[in-house]
Amino acid sequence: MGDQRTGARAKPTGDGLSGRLGAVMPGWLPGRAECLEQLLLAFRDIADRDDIHQAAARLVLVQQWIRDEGERAAADPIFAEWRPV
Repeated sequence: MGDQRTGARAKPTGDGLSGRLGAVMPGWLPGRAECLEQLLLAFRDIADRDDIHQAAARLVLVQQWIRDEGERAAADPIFAEWRPV
């Protein structure tokens, strides 16, 4: 399990929502599906465990993924016509 674009590898810890992802692993960049799972896990961290620090760590990964995907989209020539002048 990993991100094919960056070569980063996900490191499962076994306590995640689906049993695949648990604690946030430093240096790991999630893909789209993992980001959605991290969002759900962050909600669970806050709602069920009152662990704002773990939720914040998960959301940092999601924010980085959003920034990276935005940069990739901005660099894609197919979106050139939608760029502000």
